[in-house]
Amino acid sequence: MSLVDVRREVAFALAQTRELLIEARYDLIHGEDFVKVTAAGEIDFLHRQERMLLDRLERIDRRLTDPPSIVSWMRQEWFNLMLQFESWIAHG
Repeated sequence: MSLVDVRREVAFALAQTRELLIEARYDLIHGEDFVKVTAAGEIDFLHRQERMLLDRLERIDRRLTDPPSIVSWMRQEWFNLMLQFESWIAHG
């Protein structure tokens, strides 16, 4: 899996997190007392997850702009070989 694919997955997870934040904020405003307490905890958790995903995107963007090195190429090739090997075992 390339960094571009990983970035797309992280961006998708970030979008899902933001949607859940909107829903939790709605519950915090309009819900019953128990729902409000649950929503407050969910909002706290989702904010931490959002910050983690934003940090991950920043690190991926930094790696994408770095010039490619032999080590990064070897790491990518090893990862791709392991994926193929696992696929072969699973389907073979």
